[in-house]
Amino acid sequence: MESPSESVKLWFASAIAAVIEKKYPGSGIDNMQVLNSISVPKKEFGDLSSSIAIRLSKIAKKSPREIASEISTALERTGLVKEVLEAGGYVNLMLDEQKYSKMVFDAVNTAGKKYGANHDGNGRTVLIEFPAVNPNKPWHIGHLRNALLGDSISRILNFCSYNVEREDYIDDLGLQIAEIVWGSRNMPREPVNKKFDQWLGEQYVKVNRIMEERNAKAEISEVLKKMEEPGTLEAVAARDMSMKCVRAQYETAAAYGIYHDVMVWESDIVHAKLLDKALKIGIDSGALERPAQGKNAGCLVMNLDKAREFGKAFENPNEHEKVIVRSDGTATYVAKDMAFHMWKLGILDANFRYANIGMQANGEPLYSTASKGEEMDFGRADIVVNVIGSAQKYPQLILKAMLSLAGYPKKAASIVHVAYGEVSVDSGSLSGRSGGWMGEEKAYTADVLLEEAQKKALEATEKSKKIDDSSKISSISQEIGKAAIKFEYLRVSPEKPVVFSWSSALNFEGNSGPYCMYSYARAGRILKKGGYSGMAKRQDSDLMYKSATRDQDFELVKLIGGAGEVVKKAAAGYTTSVIADYVIDLTSTFSKFYESMHVLGDESKEYRMELVHIYMTTLSNMLALLGIGTVDEM
Repeated sequence: MESPSESVKLWFASAIAAVIEKKYPGSGIDNMQVLNSISVPKKEFGDLSSSIAIRLSKIAKKSPREIASEISTALERTGLVKEVLEAGGYVNLMLDEQKYSKMVFDAVNTAGKKYGANHDGNGRTVLIEFPAVNPNKPWHIGHLRNALLGDSISRILNFCSYNVEREDYIDDLGLQIAEIVWGSRNMPREPVNKKFDQWLGEQYVKVNRIMEERNAKAEISEVLKKMEEPGTLEAVAARDMSMKCVRAQYETAAAYGIYHDVMVWESDIVHAKLLDKALKIGIDSGALERPAQGKNAGCLVMNLDKAREFGKAFENPNEHEKVIVRSDGTATYVAKDMAFHMWKLGILDANFRYANIGMQANGEPLYSTASKGEEMDFGRADIVVNVIGSAQKYPQLILKAMLSLAGYPKKAASIVHVAYGEVSVDSGSLSGRSGGWMGEEKAYTADVLLEEAQKKALEATEKSKKIDDSSKISSISQEIGKAAIKFEYLRVSPEKPVVFSWSSALNFEGNSGPYCMYSYARAGRILKKGGYSGMAKRQDSDLMYKSATRDQDFELVKLIGGAGEVVKKAAAGYTTSVIADYVIDLTSTFSKFYESMHVLGDESKEYRMELVHIYMTTLSNMLALLGIGTVDEM
């Protein structure tokens, strides 16, 4: 569905293109070129502007001003058009504020909670993997960024009619898990007197200290080997301990309102022989080779000379091979990732079984690959989105190059890497091995971050004189705390680092999650005070649009009318910062509106209250895409 702003732009472009075709036949200027020339000018120049006359001037051998004037004069004046003028070689459009306001109001009230949504996804399946945290410690604030990005991008794509599959990869066969299993046999048993992931993480740090005191490499290698054999004591212990840790991690996820559809375990991937099947495809296609001599003799490698076409990352003249499987037969991370993605994209069928491991707080079941269960339709995605740190950029490119060389270029092109930067709270280490994630040096766990945010929010909320029901203070402060963290994370472009700041996150004056929630609550108070009863209950509602002006009210109308275009941009770029930036603009413009135009003070009351109402709907919808809720009092 088209948003009001998009509909007007499409009409404007089509109308200009029709004039050009009539006056300058054969110019080669089409609708898309005109559409790409349209921008939003400064307020004094109108509401939309096209620079197409500048491009056409080179073809027609006339000045841009002359061409723009011709187009402006010939352009059809429809119901939405108030005026079309030439200015400095641009064709500027001024909308009829009354008719466009009605168009926007109708669009918002008709769509309601779906305002801003579209059908671009058309039911295509998008598999989003996040956060894939090793099951041996609690989430730290870096893991949280991964999870929040994955959750918000999932919401945005779902809003755009994609069939979104939220998937979490659990590596229960990694070296870190083997170390924990080894540690459980070589350390005194300690009572689990806290959240299991926190306890296990502390045990992991202790294990590494013991490992430094004695040479346990051979013993741990043996544990790792036995973990891959189904039914061994080591395999059972690794899966059991990992599952307990994941369940604890998912308590953290639920506290932030983050949920998944399915967990896929590394041990089940190994048992399904996915790697063997994937390597066979790689070898048979020529994507993978086994050199007979040189430093990589006996290894299975990707010939990087064949990958030069896939970008500058492969142009290093001193690097000709990428080892995929070592000469001793052990697979690298990239090899395992290739196999996993062949399942994700439907190239390979793993014949996984799935078990329902419980209902989540959002009312949806969580499934897990398992030795016993039922067949389900997970995987076989049209698009795969991997939320992974920026450091993994090169391995992700290797993955796509391998799939292309193996004969699946379209499948490879459908893999999206959402790369994100590091996170810190002022300063501090995030190293799991050093234990810095345990709260030392302000390197918080996600649990501690939320606890502290909600504590600070409670202190601020208790001072508020605008909450009539004191019993709601606790629940409101919890929502504020979550909003503070989420907005602070998601407003930053993924590739940039996040330095979490309490003063910024809990700023009630603007540009923060709590401020956006406050703006929503303030708008609600205005409607309550004005006795707003909804448009459907009012007679002669069309008459109220005569109160529309070209002041701050119309600036707010135009911004609301563009919500759909913002959502499309966010979905196309797999980014959350576009939504956050829009929300900041929206709340700022609303503030200017009610400060400069008394909503309840004169005969314009009905129109302005309805504008406040559609503002609340739009703001609520956009915040929901960031996983942020609203409150009525604040």
